[in-house]
Amino acid sequence: MTHGFDDEGRQFDPQGNLRDWWTKEDGAEFEKRASCIANEYSNFVAVDDVKLNGRLTLGENTADNGGARIALMALNHGIAADQTGKAAGQIDGYTPQQRYFLGFGRAWCSKMRPEFSRMLVTVDPHSPGKFRVDGVVQNMPEFQQAWSCKAGDAMVSANACRVW
Repeated sequence: MTHGFDDEGRQFDPQGNLRDWWTKEDGAEFEKRASCIANEYSNFVAVDDVKLNGRLTLGENTADNGGARIALMALNHGIAADQTGKAAGQIDGYTPQQRYFLGFGRAWCSKMRPEFSRMLVTVDPHSPGKFRVDGVVQNMPEFQQAWSCKAGDAMVSANACRVW
């Protein structure tokens, strides 16, 4: 869903035609916010001294950040709609929001050789799994609230980015 409004998808109108249909103001604001994401991810070190290319991975990173927010909103809506109160309860000591973030992180678990990682960073428009998680959650105040993170903690961005 969010790919329709990332750096590439936003270039197509509702009929699928390559046409800038956004207002100049909306386009400028999007570019400003997207640049925050691109710059943030360009500072992540994938392996050794090789950093991600935040412009290459911008569409996926923007979509990951937006999609995670939408999914969490859906969870919270479901909890609010649950008349029994069961949905808001802890399981194994974790709140629903903590379980959401644990599941989100586990979905991107991977392991690869440094040589392969070094190569992928130069050609793959997807960030490595670690940064698909860390890059998203460090921008989410909901993550910080769920895990009681404070300013200055590793998973709290000093300059949190948000496109949507």
